[in-house]
Amino acid sequence: MNMRFNVLTLVFLFTLCQGCDTKSKEAAQRAADSTALANQEAALATKKAEEKIARRAKLAQERTEREAQRATAAAEKAKKSISYKDAKGKLIYIKPEVVPEYTGGEQDMRKYLNDNLKYPDAARDNGVEGTVFIDFVVDDKGKVQDVVASDAVGENVDLALKEEAVRVVASMPGWQPAKQKGKAVSSAFSIPITFELE
Repeated sequence: MNMRFNVLTLVFLFTLCQGCDTKSKEAAQRAADSTALANQEAALATKKAEEKIARRAKLAQERTEREAQRATAAAEKAKKSISYKDAKGKLIYIKPEVVPEYTGGEQDMRKYLNDNLKYPDAARDNGVEGTVFIDFVVDDKGKVQDVVASDAVGENVDLALKEEAVRVVASMPGWQPAKQKGKAVSSAFSIPITFELE
């Protein structure tokens, strides 16, 4: 009977060890699967970040090229005449002696734009990024008028981005007007507004 008890004890211990070994293997497999999944997620996040950086670099280059094209076109237009008459017959300077300036300077203008631009929900949901070029006139009293979205850079830049850029520029506070021969004059002006998702 003692022998039988010892054999049963050995069988029991052997079975118990086998079960522990299976559980250890299962735990090790779960840990390996978890690590593999974490590595895949990290690789995907890295790939997305790299794609975002590449997309933004491409947009920045396109924006720079478009700004250069627009500056060249404006310079060519200014060579022909330094001014033009708008639809109301008002004289608008293309290249005045002193250009208009946002009250507080460019840094304050950028702050105003950052504080007041609202990323359109549809554009945010669709991942739309890009630059909208806004042309407008600063009149002889420093008021912004005739605001239009004249150009855009970026894939799928939609109407919502253009409308938001126009809305914010049209609501800008007063500027210091351009000057020609010491006199305040109306002047054409253009700024790029870039929309980037966080």
